[in-house]
Amino acid sequence: MTDHDDPFGPAEPNDLPTEQAYLGSAITASDSRRLLRETNLNTADYYRPAHALIHQAIAELADTTDPIDPLTVTATLQARGDLARIGGPTYIHTCIKAAEHGASAFWCADRIRDLALRRALIRTGREITAMGWAPDADNDASELAELAVTKTRDVRDAGRAAADTPALDMHDFLAVNDEGHDWVLPGLIEHTDRVIWTAGEGGGKSVLQRQIAVTAAAGVMPFGHEHNTLGAQKVLVLDCENSGRQSRRHYRALMNIAERQRTPVRRGQLHIDIRPEGVDLTRADGRAWLMRRVETVMPDLLIIGPIYRLHAGDPNSEEHARKVTVVLDEARATANCALSLEAHAAKATGFGPRGLAPVGSSLWLRWPEFGMGLRPVEDERTAQDDRGRRVLPWRGARDERAWPNFICQGAEGGWPWRSYTPIDTHPFSGHSPTGALS
Repeated sequence: MTDHDDPFGPAEPNDLPTEQAYLGSAITASDSRRLLRETNLNTADYYRPAHALIHQAIAELADTTDPIDPLTVTATLQARGDLARIGGPTYIHTCIKAAEHGASAFWCADRIRDLALRRALIRTGREITAMGWAPDADNDASELAELAVTKTRDVRDAGRAAADTPALDMHDFLAVNDEGHDWVLPGLIEHTDRVIWTAGEGGGKSVLQRQIAVTAAAGVMPFGHEHNTLGAQKVLVLDCENSGRQSRRHYRALMNIAERQRTPVRRGQLHIDIRPEGVDLTRADGRAWLMRRVETVMPDLLIIGPIYRLHAGDPNSEEHARKVTVVLDEARATANCALSLEAHAAKATGFGPRGLAPVGSSLWLRWPEFGMGLRPVEDERTAQDDRGRRVLPWRGARDERAWPNFICQGAEGGWPWRSYTPIDTHPFSGHSPTGALS
């Protein structure tokens, strides 16, 4: 029983092990201050008063230059006279043990906040119920209803309204000077863009993803020898399909090309982690795996996928896809980076050409800014001998980009893909009916 409980009813919603696990994580995290800032819990969110006292001690340390660890937290609680109230030094170690066996700190924070909101709703509901039963000559029913709305609004906005920025007058909104683009690859990819590449099996999308990764990190544009006017970009590749041996073979060849062309990738520009078994971004541990890597590298461009390896559920499930996009968007916002993913194109359903929309949930059709597909050109010799591909959008683009209309196999010793102009290209419309190289 705590001072929150109704002595005549059940205990309010709570999860003490999760509170312990979060506090243990906050004490032992490599960057406790950042964890506190990003999870944004406060003492009122805890069910057990002792946990609120521990959180307050950690928060006080966060406002100083002192380290945050078991010793400093214990010393702070002792100095404030709260050490005995929380159960002594051994209880600090109880929380640390809970963190070792618990979920990620971010999941714990979400659950603590959710339960705190539920408790606030219960208490507000009791107050509203009491208002309805109590005879009050000074307030009629309509005024009580308005008061009830105010109370529930206060619960909804608790800890949030103060952090809100007001809606801007349109003149103030347009006064911000951001007319230009925040490019990663000029004319192609801007920071925070989301691009999904599709093709059939063996269609070249994985090769293209690797080429974009290495050229961006080398400071050159993907389909020619021209330099990226912005210089080398920081790139993070999270390969959730290929083995370490396969990835090393592919990337070693591309790194050698960059070296031969005198645009080597400098150390610190291109990072990679592989997880051939895939990663389930709908789970807390999968989300934490991704965010740790993004927060460490803080890339300009994050290349991850393929999409079907990013969760373990039904690939057609909109709910699973939504959870994955939430995590990817969090990574994008954290690093202010562009995202480039790959997905399999749907199988052909008739006699026409294979569609380029990604397999799986329809959410993948709506989520990215750009959906681009690779389709073999109509000229069979070019398609087979030169791997000629049309670069086609499968969704309406949200901005203008200068992706090539045709790419083919590069020259020996050069990048795997290069752009080209078919021999039957119309001089005014730019249309080519066959995509023939020669």
